[in-house]
Amino acid sequence: MIYELFRTFVPMKRVLILIACMCPLFLSGQNLLSTLKNIHTVSKGETWESVASDYGITVDELRAANPDVKRNKLKKRTLLIIPQKPQPQKVEEVVVQQPEKVIRTALPHLRVGVLLPFSDNNKAKMTELYRGLLMAADSVRRNGTDIDIYAWDSGSTAQQAEQLRQEISGLDILFGPAVATQIPAVAEICREQGIRLVLPFASGQVLQDYPLVYNATAPGAVVFEEAVRKMKGIFSNCNYVVVNSDTPDNQGRVMCETLSNSVREHAGNVGSVALEADVSAYESAFSLSRNNCIAIDDVSTRSLNILLARLKDFRHQHADCRISLIGYPDWQTTTQTLLKDFFTFDTYIISPYYYNVLDESVKRFQRTYEDAFHVPVAQDCPRYAALGFDLGFYFMSGISKQGDTFEQMQGTLPQNPYQNRYMFERTPSGMSFTNRFVQFIHFTPEEKIEIIR
Repeated sequence: MIYELFRTFVPMKRVLILIACMCPLFLSGQNLLSTLKNIHTVSKGETWESVASDYGITVDELRAANPDVKRNKLKKRTLLIIPQKPQPQKVEEVVVQQPEKVIRTALPHLRVGVLLPFSDNNKAKMTELYRGLLMAADSVRRNGTDIDIYAWDSGSTAQQAEQLRQEISGLDILFGPAVATQIPAVAEICREQGIRLVLPFASGQVLQDYPLVYNATAPGAVVFEEAVRKMKGIFSNCNYVVVNSDTPDNQGRVMCETLSNSVREHAGNVGSVALEADVSAYESAFSLSRNNCIAIDDVSTRSLNILLARLKDFRHQHADCRISLIGYPDWQTTTQTLLKDFFTFDTYIISPYYYNVLDESVKRFQRTYEDAFHVPVAQDCPRYAALGFDLGFYFMSGISKQGDTFEQMQGTLPQNPYQNRYMFERTPSGMSFTNRFVQFIHFTPEEKIEIIR
């Protein structure tokens, strides 16, 4: 009996000692329990090495946790404290909340830049364009928007444009440049700084990954593609004829190729005739029972005059033959001298712009320009003053009213332009905008002019 009590006393003594050791730790607030995984009772045959191996610790770690246990062979029923390896503390990731960008739905103050070649051969045209922008700014200011305008002579090289990087910083919108070689450098600066870039003229360049670039003048291929699409609704059951001038004119060829391909896709046929062929060749190409839709592959005035002479000879022999002539924007410069012929041959001039000198609002614009700058509007085609005004008013008024939502809302802007209308769409790549607006200026046989949009 005494032996049994003694055997029991030994392990109980170890437990009491363990508890006694832990109590001060509880009182002192030290979290020792977090380092204790278990208390192990030694079985017969176990050694320091086997116990340490079972718990995945080293012999030294086990002995350090049990300094009161002799280092010789372990005795059966000995209590061992099994230390728990400290677990690596989980480092919580600190997420820094970025302040949400405030979407401005209006901009009461605009910083506008103009970057044009004021010192080259086109100085007069660029100056007139700039004056139109100034007039547009004045009109927008009258509606309550504060506008600051900064203008630079762009020069002609990319290096000259790059030197303006710091001065351009902070603009809301930049108009220009007009020099094609400068456009990539300026576009990159504007992309980095989040500045809207408006290119007034077609450059022939395709800019990718520039979501705030606006091509205000569509390339000829885009204009003619839109024109041919509209022609399908205007000319039904027509006999299409392409007049070959045998002159190297890219714009005219692009137009005629686009027309021919579109007609053929719909199982139609496109006839052809040489520009300077005789009347019999025209008779072979034309239809006497259907309307003849005529397009020439050259935009020059020379080819136009030759074609009109041939059509007059043909009409003299076939008075009842119906003819509709498809023309180019350049033909607007000949309106004063060829107006009667345009009426006679039911002419449709394809153009993204139209300046009606007989319109009362246009007359007021010309008077305001002359009063402000003491010179009349130059008789260019298009009128650069009107181009500057329409372009400037569209963007300055739109951005002031729509702020950061301009890209999504710009298609809803009301327009009453003097010359240029805008219909911007994203390019097929999804980046940058191109103006795809085109209209027909129709000179009717009843001697009226109508605009078909």
